[in-house]
Amino acid sequence: MVVERLNMNKKFYFSMFFPVILSIFISIFFIPFLKSPLFSYSYIESTPQYPNKISSKFLWPTPGYTKITSKFGYRKSPTVGASSYHGGIDVAAPQNSSILAVDNGTVSFVGWNGANGYTVTLTHKDGYTSTYGHISPKFCVSQGEYVYKGQKIATVGPKYIDKRSFTTYIEASTGKYTNGATTGPHLHFAISKNGKKINPESIF
Repeated sequence: MVVERLNMNKKFYFSMFFPVILSIFISIFFIPFLKSPLFSYSYIESTPQYPNKISSKFLWPTPGYTKITSKFGYRKSPTVGASSYHGGIDVAAPQNSSILAVDNGTVSFVGWNGANGYTVTLTHKDGYTSTYGHISPKFCVSQGEYVYKGQKIATVGPKYIDKRSFTTYIEASTGKYTNGATTGPHLHFAISKNGKKINPESIF
């Protein structure tokens, strides 16, 4: 009887204290292990980036080409017809290089724009507009079209273009018509905020 009672007591105490001991073991060893980097999972990285989600940051317009050959502000005019006050930046890029929309927006202008040559302008949220000059006359977008950040909207245009009734820029040494006031293929990129031009380098 004594032995049987002792066995019953052991079973009673084991049934009482085993769950407590098990919970302590789990809290000390198992839970921290689950929180370790081996078991962590980033849901942010797996979230799809939908194209209609507007980002607060602007994208560089010419992937692979970042050299600025003419900065924003006052300068010495590089060619006849070019302004001494540069309302944007010139990015060196070869002809036919892709030009991307820096943010979501609506195409508010496509066509010839004087010294900027063939041009596309986008209107964005918060009063921003972006302008892309000296592009190819083979336009990739049309006026009124909504475009997404990173979408190809144009290509870098040629230096020389065919004569049109609206062209007035002629290279004196060759007598050829040029794509606005330009010395060679490049992107003229400008940004305005509420109608006032700002330094494009400040937005990247």
